[in-house]
Amino acid sequence: MVEPPATTPVRRLLLECSGACGDLGTFIPHVIGAMTVAGLAPAGVLFGFAAFLIATGLFYGLPLPVQPMKAISAVILTGGLRPGEVAAAGMMIGVVLLALSVTGWIGRLARAIPQSVSAGLQLGLGVLMGVLGLKLILETPWLGFGSLALLFALTRIPQCPAAPIALAAAMIAEWATGKVGIASVVAITPGTPPLVVPSWPEVWHSFQVAVLPQLSLTLTNAVIVTASLSRELFPSTGSIASERRLALSSGLANVLLCPLGAMPMCHGAGGLTAQFLSARALAFRRSFSAPCCSSSRSPSPITPLRCSRSFQSVRSARC
Repeated sequence: MVEPPATTPVRRLLLECSGACGDLGTFIPHVIGAMTVAGLAPAGVLFGFAAFLIATGLFYGLPLPVQPMKAISAVILTGGLRPGEVAAAGMMIGVVLLALSVTGWIGRLARAIPQSVSAGLQLGLGVLMGVLGLKLILETPWLGFGSLALLFALTRIPQCPAAPIALAAAMIAEWATGKVGIASVVAITPGTPPLVVPSWPEVWHSFQVAVLPQLSLTLTNAVIVTASLSRELFPSTGSIASERRLALSSGLANVLLCPLGAMPMCHGAGGLTAQFLSARALAFRRSFSAPCCSSSRSPSPITPLRCSRSFQSVRSARC
């Protein structure tokens, strides 16, 4: 058997950092928007993501992402939700996910949702977030377009951690010029996560405008598609991320952390692909290789191209 080339500790660290930052492009705008628009406490939001990410890594042992729930985040950024309504949405979805996981109905219910519903939701949210992102870029075009150009240029360099470098360069440029003041908008001070207790009017309003649009998106993209993609990318270990376990972990995280000011969170197929491809899959070919039909043949390593094709096939398949 032909062994893949070993990677040095420095290169492995760079690839780990690049993979960890692969999903920051969607993470940062949603989190900053939740803090500035909805007024969520930074301590609660950041503590929630930190706790869920650490627990996910320890339990699954896979680069599964933890993301804000996109439909709820879109409502926060466009229509506005109060902290109590955000907490109510996360807790309600968490209870639904726990119930579906414990009863085993998660697979059947998710497969019963038409693919067109999920695709329409994702398309609408994608357009909405794209327009919002363009508006934010036009507010400071020198920084927005400059960061975008730097990111595209860095992605052309093999084994380059493009996302963290572009992010660091944008922050340095912002602080050096003093023309953009995110720090003045989001004042992060030491503190403990606040306890958020939603009222009944907040629960009802959140159920109408946030929970109903989010449920089908969570069941398909965050549970069914993520589980399928995990098994495809990691044939030997990906089965641990089953539909039932993904629903269970997301449900527990939202029920326990949203009352402490966390955003509604879930896993996601797009984030898994982003983190996997950002690391270039070079330092992990030995661990993440798929066996062939015959044991006498060498395993076929998962390359970024194969990962991309697998992701497209999973998304186009009816779940």
